[in-house]
Amino acid sequence: MRTMGRAGLLCLLAAGLSGCNYVRLLRPSVLKQLNPRVVDMVNYLPRVDDQNEAIIGRLFAHGGLSHAERGADGVFRQQVRIPPGEYIWQPAIIVMPAGGELELDFSNHDPFSYHAVILPHSGNRQAMTLPIGTRGTARIRLDAPGYYWFGCPVANHATRGMLGLVLVEGEVPAEAKLDRPRQRRGN
Repeated sequence: MRTMGRAGLLCLLAAGLSGCNYVRLLRPSVLKQLNPRVVDMVNYLPRVDDQNEAIIGRLFAHGGLSHAERGADGVFRQQVRIPPGEYIWQPAIIVMPAGGELELDFSNHDPFSYHAVILPHSGNRQAMTLPIGTRGTARIRLDAPGYYWFGCPVANHATRGMLGLVLVEGEVPAEAKLDRPRQRRGN
């Protein structure tokens, strides 16, 4: 039996991964974006998690990402759950393709802890309590593209990983753009 060379092994690996999202990471356009700081951060996050089984590093690794769906009424909607015994939101990152209203349906499946959520809003922030085994809906308005954080203010829950992010995509209006020279990207 002939041994497989490195190129053959890479082809086999790429073929095996072609049905999943990981293969997109192997593109040169993605690989060239990696720099030593990013690689160090990604490799370090599992060690950070050892300090406290629900540390903030879990936000991206365990909470996941989801795209809010727009209903027939134009309102974006997303379900967010709190799993039992974990201090995370699932999903932790919610993507909206444009500004508008977002209805979040929170459910607390954690039989051990009371939770709450403080939400961003174009105007005043909103808050909602989530006692054990309860569910609640909040409707917020996020008008402009950007990053909007939400979290649990109970005890030290946010520092243990109960932070979330709503990413509103879209173009920033010309009048809101910063007047500064373009920054060089990459190395």
